[in-house]
Amino acid sequence: MEPSEKFMPINTDEIEWQEGKQVLGLPSGIKVKIIAEASDEVSERVDKFVRFPPGYTEPRHEHAYYHSTLVLEGEMHVAGKVLKAGDYVYGGGIGNPHGPYHYPVGCMVYSAGRALKMSQIHVEPGSDVPVSKKVDGD
Repeated sequence: MEPSEKFMPINTDEIEWQEGKQVLGLPSGIKVKIIAEASDEVSERVDKFVRFPPGYTEPRHEHAYYHSTLVLEGEMHVAGKVLKAGDYVYGGGIGNPHGPYHYPVGCMVYSAGRALKMSQIHVEPGSDVPVSKKVDGD
């Protein structure tokens, strides 16, 4: 990752959506827009939008980074709560499995992740196998 600039104005509509399976290792169907990837003297970070289609379920997983996730639109069903625009989730880190998360009406979130060494791939708890391999079978 490149060192962070101290000030980064970004027009997000100029950034292309990517397939979430390749970026995050999640099952097919989601889109990801990477807003910024950078490092500083403390850690590496990634800021992104993630769009989940109606009916999508994000399987139980873990990943090597901590993230703050803000719901921008739609609904995210997490641990018995229905989160809507303005609601927030924090979590992550290896050894801290979480999910499944459900998106019955679809959802778009802003997620900011940080780690000493960033890897965005979501893996089966206790393994290094991407959850997409179990669900999509490839």
